[in-house]
Amino acid sequence: MTVVAVSKRREREFPRFKLPLMARIDGKRIEVCDWSVTGLGLAKVALTQAPGDHLLVTLLVETESSCLELALNTRVVWVNPDERRAGLQILDPADKTAPLAHFADLYLAGRVVQSGSKIYVLGNKMAEMESAKAAVVGVTSSTRNGLAGRIFGLLIFVIIGLAAFSFLSNIVYKRLFTFEAISASIAAETVTVYQPRDGVVEFADLPQKVKQGERLATITLDAPGADGKSTVEILSACDCYVLSVDHAGSTYGRAGARMLSLVRQDASLYVSVRVPFRRLANISDKPQISLSYLDGVEAKNVDIVSIPKVTEYTATQLEIQVQPGRSLDPSMIGQPVLATFDTAPWH
Repeated sequence: MTVVAVSKRREREFPRFKLPLMARIDGKRIEVCDWSVTGLGLAKVALTQAPGDHLLVTLLVETESSCLELALNTRVVWVNPDERRAGLQILDPADKTAPLAHFADLYLAGRVVQSGSKIYVLGNKMAEMESAKAAVVGVTSSTRNGLAGRIFGLLIFVIIGLAAFSFLSNIVYKRLFTFEAISASIAAETVTVYQPRDGVVEFADLPQKVKQGERLATITLDAPGADGKSTVEILSACDCYVLSVDHAGSTYGRAGARMLSLVRQDASLYVSVRVPFRRLANISDKPQISLSYLDGVEAKNVDIVSIPKVTEYTATQLEIQVQPGRSLDPSMIGQPVLATFDTAPWH
């Protein structure tokens, strides 16, 4: 039996920008390597917090003439200690993050430029724009400096144009050649323990791992006899990991009810991916498949293990199995995974 945890990922609502900013966390300045109005990506950071912990961050939007400080409530989404990277989700409402959204609008409009380690915001009016350009390049009244200023300004707009072209090309590429799975999760062949008879179920103090023959539970039923009780012990059929307890302890249950879900310690783990049936042609062309895990690890160009036969249950969705592309622990079974398919013909 295959355990599949269905998880739907919301499409990203806001673009992510690579314009570097700074943040202050616990009195230390930290580089924000990428950001959006709903999240922050940190670089060169050694967080002690774990995914799910809340963290107070002061975001610093520093330009040539001002410094805007935004105190934000965030939650740690993922941490990569080896690369000293981390991802945060902003929890504050839109009215509190409005200044950051306004700064993003200025950046998309081409009014935010970077020169070295400084960030400049160009004005709306032509006079203000020329004044800002002059501040960036240090324009003087001399002809030589004026020519240098015009050349530098031209270079800035060329760089902005190339960045915009790259951004739009990336969007077009994703629209034409990539798609995301409906859902994906880590899975394995499991062993389900069913209740063999009616009675009150009492579970043992179950560890994460159980050995073959180890007692899992006891079923007690009133019966004629000296003590008036009849008991049956439920033993493990394998060396397994305990995935879940599917019956409430110390309660009465009927024969045939699910009690426990186990997975063998030597079981092969894979990623179960659901895709629309209309994507069958794309899958048959052997696309590149990339997987993104909750702990921040990414696996690229993984192979398809199997594709199910078409039945009445696969008329709208296909559930395919792909290699994980990394080592997995049975405790990770059920975790959602982001699966992306790249169908570009040159792959």
